[in-house]
Amino acid sequence: MDNLSNIFSQYTLSNSEVEIIEEISKILSADIPQFWKKIFLSDDFKERKSILLTEWKKFVSVELSNTISYLDEYLLRLDLIFYNGEYSILYTISSYDNKDVLLYEGKNPVSVDELRKKFGDLFVLLDSSIVNFYTNIHNGFYDYRSKSMGLDPVKNIEPVSLYEWEYIKQIDFNLEALFTFFSNGMGDYIVLDIDSKLENGAYLWSKMDLPERGLNFWNYIDEWTVIGFE
Repeated sequence: MDNLSNIFSQYTLSNSEVEIIEEISKILSADIPQFWKKIFLSDDFKERKSILLTEWKKFVSVELSNTISYLDEYLLRLDLIFYNGEYSILYTISSYDNKDVLLYEGKNPVSVDELRKKFGDLFVLLDSSIVNFYTNIHNGFYDYRSKSMGLDPVKNIEPVSLYEWEYIKQIDFNLEALFTFFSNGMGDYIVLDIDSKLENGAYLWSKMDLPERGLNFWNYIDEWTVIGFE
């Protein structure tokens, strides 16, 4: 617990103190999904992990199969945290070689209305698998320290058209339906054309290079997330 407190003081990008919620009364009264409450009302870690991963499998068993498998094997701990007026699950995960311990954050799921507000008229084009993840499991899932290497929270998903890119004059396709969903923290992004099929509507986007197009959205999200774990 002391180690977590030190990490919170170093890596929380706000003046808000991070609270680890452990009291039963606080868990029961928290505005979180019911399966979150079941997780943190249990004292048995295996049961906690089973409840959690059952929900992942319910909604993204195919889309994030490698991520789920990694969590099943290397997840060490789960904590319910609260800061900046929001609840999150903090995942403590072992690296593949067991030399490092990683912290990943999954924020409280958002409502469909919040997603609709983000994407406006384009919301109707958003694939149901994405809607399911953000409204049922987490509002993003990413490395707690770097705030990258995972699915961005809704507030950080942005249309590509908002930014100036080095090669913008060389791009011959419409930017309006292209949104950033994943950042590796080093200037590379996984971008989705939400007006296209997930199987070939993603782009590997870089600040300095022309984008690589025609990629499978979930395959790249799954692969890059696991790379972050390793």
